[in-house]
Amino acid sequence: MTNQVESATNAAKAQYNMVVFGGTSAIAQAIVRAARRERAVRVLLLGRNAHRLQSVNDDLTARGLAADFQCADPSDSTIPWESLIRAARPGKIDLFLIAHGELPEQESALGDPSVLAQTLQVNFVSAAVIAATCARMLEQQGGGSLAVIGSVAADRGRASNLVYGSAKAGLETYLEGLRHRLAKSPTIHITTIKPGLTDTPMTADMPKGLLFSSADKVGALSWKAIKMGVPVAYVPAWWWLIMTAVRLAPRKIFYRTKM
Repeated sequence: MTNQVESATNAAKAQYNMVVFGGTSAIAQAIVRAARRERAVRVLLLGRNAHRLQSVNDDLTARGLAADFQCADPSDSTIPWESLIRAARPGKIDLFLIAHGELPEQESALGDPSVLAQTLQVNFVSAAVIAATCARMLEQQGGGSLAVIGSVAADRGRASNLVYGSAKAGLETYLEGLRHRLAKSPTIHITTIKPGLTDTPMTADMPKGLLFSSADKVGALSWKAIKMGVPVAYVPAWWWLIMTAVRLAPRKIFYRTKM
């Protein structure tokens, strides 16, 4: 009996514990699946849609993960995240993954202050609030990882997605500040994941071209970056070349484009 208890305890310790904000995100699911291919994973999914969370939870469980979920809207900055997580997942968390977000219809956001404010709340403010909580918990437990899904849209303000891009730019600067603040804690890793065009429900209405990648590919590359503790990861990596050209383009030339 003692050996059985010890085996169960050791198995629990060997599990890689994840908490995912925005548990229905296609990229987040792909990251979790990539992690599962390498190790035992226990994941807590957080989101606002119970039906979709249950569906994702069932899929991950069928793949051999220890998964469960709670309905808690990541865009709600009033939720006491630390208390909620500690009640649901006592013990060390190996990875916090912030994956919630929304891509607004640009003209609607620019024409309606409430839509603009909501977009900034979801994509920047709420993510920054959660990241602060996660960073504090990582400090308290003495190590671990925080990964946040950003976007290449953050690299330069462009007419086609200035609302979404500016929110992601604010989040990216915030995360860089967190990395600087925690630079003396080598066991804490913060990774900003910067996907390019990805085939997910968020981009369902966009025509797909050669620059699009699958969520599975982006998830696998993101997981690799998280494991390595990469501070900023363009996924796929060739987006760094594209966005470097975009960033360095002189304004006189850039303003003639329709990006």
